[in-house]
Amino acid sequence: MECAVQMSLSEVASEDPRFLEQDPPPLSEEFPDGTKIFFLGEHAYGVPAQVSATAEDTLSVILAFFPSEKAENERFKEIVDARDSGRYYPSFKTAEIIGVSGRALSKITSSLMVITSDHQKTNLGLSLKFEAKGLKVINYSRKDGRFWEFSQKAVDLIREYKAKFPEIFQTVERGGDAMAKAEEVFSGPDPDSKVKEIKAWLKSKGVRDFEPVSLYADQLTKETVSKIEELADSLSANKSSSAIKKAIVKGIPRQAVLKPSHSVYRLQNQHFSLGDRVIMVQDSGGVPLAVKGVVIGLNPKSMDVVWDVAFMSGVTLGDRCSQYRGATVEFNTCLNLSRPQYVTSTNPQVPPTVNNNPPFKPRSGPYPHIRPGIGQTPASGFRAAPAPHANHQTHVQIMSNPNGVGRGNIPRRGAPPAQNGRGTVMQPIATTTVQAGHSGPQDGPHSPPHGGRGATRGAFIFNRGRGNSPSRGRGASRGFRGRGRGLVPQTQVPS
Repeated sequence: MECAVQMSLSEVASEDPRFLEQDPPPLSEEFPDGTKIFFLGEHAYGVPAQVSATAEDTLSVILAFFPSEKAENERFKEIVDARDSGRYYPSFKTAEIIGVSGRALSKITSSLMVITSDHQKTNLGLSLKFEAKGLKVINYSRKDGRFWEFSQKAVDLIREYKAKFPEIFQTVERGGDAMAKAEEVFSGPDPDSKVKEIKAWLKSKGVRDFEPVSLYADQLTKETVSKIEELADSLSANKSSSAIKKAIVKGIPRQAVLKPSHSVYRLQNQHFSLGDRVIMVQDSGGVPLAVKGVVIGLNPKSMDVVWDVAFMSGVTLGDRCSQYRGATVEFNTCLNLSRPQYVTSTNPQVPPTVNNNPPFKPRSGPYPHIRPGIGQTPASGFRAAPAPHANHQTHVQIMSNPNGVGRGNIPRRGAPPAQNGRGTVMQPIATTTVQAGHSGPQDGPHSPPHGGRGATRGAFIFNRGRGNSPSRGRGASRGFRGRGRGLVPQTQVPS
């Protein structure tokens, strides 16, 4: 967190008692007998445990685990590593392979609306990319910098679409941004039926089932998630309660165990990747405690996990997993079993280890072209202002008028700068008053003309009332021309 130097204090005179550092409570109070915890030792990392006894500085726990679980974690990772990511082509190369223009490719792969005779709009596009929304389709499209890329599956789909319905591509090639009508696209006797045929074909190809995701998200496909579920079901079916192994570990320090209520504080900056095996260590929320799962999606501030068992609050994660098997959770609610990052020694004499992991901010896809400065959020696209020149002593003035005029002399449209006061100091002008019985003019000081529309053009100005400012505009008083056209004096004849 950044703050101004002027707001910093070297010493706080009155400390808030809520934030004062306190000694840890006794182990008997923080970990009563029977407390459910998670072991953070090296040989049984993340195993659920239960407190059996406590001493002054150490405690004893009972572990319960399946001996084969550590090898099972690698099998889930192998499924993710074996997935076919495919080859991606940039948009210009994709257009060259298919034999269309870049503009036609952009329209076909996004939304392409066609209006039928009953004035209904039908989307005949493939919906593989959403530029304005910043969305892509997993295994079909992605964005690298400024350019979109399409996989071989997308190329095959577009090529098949062009071969079956060439009229769509011919219409797009002709150009035009307006929505095309069905009779303009298809020359047959019943163009509406052709639109329905294309719509049915797109549905048969699964185009309408594509799930757009964020450009900065990384997810596994339905096929990969299905394989993960099958492996989890087969492993659970082969386990029995008789195969559970129990072990008692005595004399371990408090930092070697994780209490569920402490996970939000201790599991900071934990890193994850697709296919990692995790276990739920938070006792609040919709996911049951100690349930295991596999990471199938990474979002900027959360992750999608498919769990080994179904539960009431589980979801399908956009039809990517079975019913009641998926959930989106925060990073500090789970412990990463595939990559242990909080391994703690069980020797009470060894000082606690410090986790120096950088903050975990998963982001796949393009970054902004203007990279942020130090201390700025990457999503903001902030660009620091250039540093001032060494001899440049100009200070920033807030709420200052760049035209150099103060309040009350706001420059308006009208006379040239020399007459309306824009940066020019006006001197009092000599005016001439004609009186009866006098043969010549008399000179005297009078008010200078006011700037803006209606500046005087050689006319006379008389002192009238407070401020010596004559009224102008429609309904001007006698002796003055309205609508800002200057002031026309009348000859004053003394009575």
